[in-house]
Amino acid sequence: MAFDLQEQEQIDSLKAFWQQWGKLLSGALLAVCLGTLGYKGYQLYQKQQSEKAAAAYQAVDNAVEAKDIAKLKSAAQLLQGEYPGTVYASRSALVLAKAAFDKNDAALASSQLEWVVKNGKDEAIQAIARMRLASLQLDQKKYDAAVSELNQEHPAAFDAQYLELKGDVFVAKGDNAAARDAYKAALAKLVEDSPNRQLVQTKLDALGA
Repeated sequence: MAFDLQEQEQIDSLKAFWQQWGKLLSGALLAVCLGTLGYKGYQLYQKQQSEKAAAAYQAVDNAVEAKDIAKLKSAAQLLQGEYPGTVYASRSALVLAKAAFDKNDAALASSQLEWVVKNGKDEAIQAIARMRLASLQLDQKKYDAAVSELNQEHPAAFDAQYLELKGDVFVAKGDNAAARDAYKAALAKLVEDSPNRQLVQTKLDALGA
């Protein structure tokens, strides 16, 4: 098939462009395709892990119902070891921490809460774990450690609770000025009809002017 001069120039230009950039474009296209496939594969893997973790979490529920802390510990540790990236692993740690605290095993409770803080993938669950860890440290009179935990970043929805607990820590520490500041800041974060507002106000009033 014969081409006119203009068509031949376009073909030659296209050939020259492809010779110069063809390998690079092919490589970029391949990278995009592999990236897409990799992302979809990762999503599928995450879904499968979550489904397996959900099934494994049944053992946690069963242990709680049976009030068997040994089985609970085993089930939680399995989830944390096999499915650490799932929300079920973090939930199991919170449940085990509560059971350990009820059994006066502060070391186990603390280790579980610290696991969630370090390994949890859900910000809300991490915030809850950090707050419970600070409460445990308050009970143990580890005031500076508790304040340090409460100073860490957390979702804004937890601001009032963190500030109230920080006020409690300062009261126990004997720093009433800092406690007042914390309670006032907590009140500023609470809406007028918050059920916790009166409690915080009562704590503030108890400190005097």
